Amino acid sequence: MKEELLQIFPTPLLITKYENDLSKEINYVDDLTYKEQRSNANFKSKNTYLLELEELKNLKNFFYESLNRFTKNISQSDQRLVITQCWANKNPPGSKHHEHVHPNSILSGVFYLRQDETLPPIQFSKSIQHAMKLDPKKYNNLNSETFILPCTAGELLLFPSSLKHSVPTNIGKKSRLSMSFNTFSIDALGSEESLTHLDIRRIMNEHN
Repeated sequence: MKEELLQIFPTPLLITKYENDLSKEINYVDDLTYKEQRSNANFKSKNTYLLELEELKNLKNFFYESLNRFTKNISQSDQRLVITQCWANKNPPGSKHHEHVHPNSILSGVFYLRQDETLPPIQFSKSIQHAMKLDPKKYNNLNSETFILPCTAGELLLFPSSLKHSVPTNIGKKSRLSMSFNTFSIDALGSEESLTHLDIRRIMNEHN
């Protein structure tokens, strides 16, 4: 019997590696001022526009190079994405990061400054849960509803901002340190013909 299994609508997740030394950036981000999000949760940097800082210009360039490859090679799009906000996350022992998505963003990124096998990995979850399902004997990419992704320092993850993700409780002895960012298009989205056109600059000009 001839059969064919199709995996339709897969979710793209790009992993790319920063190959340069990170010691200066790690020390700089580690010394930022942070505030706790909620009890037993991660700490977020008070500055949420970190890429405006001269000290992080090399990471900014790396993030944009990676974004451009994603949009051109994976999304097959010529639209330009800009990073709208970028902040740092610190997960000290005993803290976790609740499940969430990133609203008002197209692609989101997570860059690891301090991450190894002793620290909790990021966990992705299906945005749509099945009301009823078969109990699998073995999990794979087709029947799982969560995906745990171990990462190392220097790795950047790029994924759709609507993809749910979280970080389990840190049971290690050191703080997990990362940077996150959101993006949006500076070019018009959609088309006039399909009635999906969104051009922020045109709207702003009409109301100025």
